[in-house]
Amino acid sequence: MGVDLIRNLPSEIILNILSRLDACTATRGKCVCKLWLDSLTTPEFVKSQSVPGLIVEINQISFKYKMVEFVDEPDHNCDWHRLNIVFNLDLPSPTPNHIHSSTNGLILLIDGRKYGRLTVCNPITREYITFPRPLPLPPGIPWEIYGFGVSRTGGQYKVVRVSAGKPPCVSISGELECQVYTVGSGSWRRLASCIWSTLLSYNLMMTFLCGHLHWWTRKDVSAPRQISRLDLETELFSTFSDPPFDDRHETRYSRYLCISSDCLCVCNDLRMEIDIWVMKVCGDETSWTKEVSIRKVDIVNGDVLLLWKLSKPLYHYYSSTTKTFEKVDWFDLEDCLVYRITHYTPSFLSLKTFATENVTSF
Repeated sequence: MGVDLIRNLPSEIILNILSRLDACTATRGKCVCKLWLDSLTTPEFVKSQSVPGLIVEINQISFKYKMVEFVDEPDHNCDWHRLNIVFNLDLPSPTPNHIHSSTNGLILLIDGRKYGRLTVCNPITREYITFPRPLPLPPGIPWEIYGFGVSRTGGQYKVVRVSAGKPPCVSISGELECQVYTVGSGSWRRLASCIWSTLLSYNLMMTFLCGHLHWWTRKDVSAPRQISRLDLETELFSTFSDPPFDDRHETRYSRYLCISSDCLCVCNDLRMEIDIWVMKVCGDETSWTKEVSIRKVDIVNGDVLLLWKLSKPLYHYYSSTTKTFEKVDWFDLEDCLVYRITHYTPSFLSLKTFATENVTSF
């Protein structure tokens, strides 16, 4: 009778119920019965997304990756135990693949070696593809940054490299070259036009939001700093002004682009405080608003995962309910040498949908 009841439920209700499962439980659910298998492989479920979390990279003897999922429902009996390790991800590759970023459940990893390859992986479907860096390779390219995102209308996943044949510096500007790899195409393309820029030390990677990749640019040392963006649908560039900072306290690597609540943000790390600016309207430079200013000696009013890096990284969880700190030990960081963290929301998109790519399962 219970099976008949489930069979008679509308498909949208079944999808709503199954979408509440964490990614690993949903994957195991395919083995329960044919009804669940059919429901969990529908295009609607594949396009649905699970609870957002984090992918954490740690380097002990070898590189390891852990997915941590946020628990959404409040639990009065728990304090910092609102982050659960969902799975360990061990890629069958001897090369040091570093996490770069993730988009719609796909992760971009970059081999940091001179001739290293790039990897796009879905840890839920346990599939990955690899492809080479675009030509020319270093040392012909002494400066480069990467971005990963998906176009808004066409749904094409693209890896973008912006590089300089002659490294830009703080006093000399140069034209930056932009190359695009559309996942499924099997090759890189060079965009006809790009931008001129001086080297900004906090250009560590591009930030993806609403179909655009964002990064810092400045035409010359006397010009105002701007944020450039590439529309992944049209592959056209545009720029807009950054927030009205006081540059007198600017330090190396003190400024970061990030995303919060589907808005572009700038985190300005000053000596005694951290200012977070939010662009309320995407692409509208007049909508920059200083959302929060955190003094480094203040306690944050909210549940926050905090990281201190002294001699070794230490994670603490601050609860706004109990007003207490708890040390977080799930990553076994005592012997950790390198760490990276990126936002991650699981998806069931199979890389086999990209027909021309050589997909490997692990």
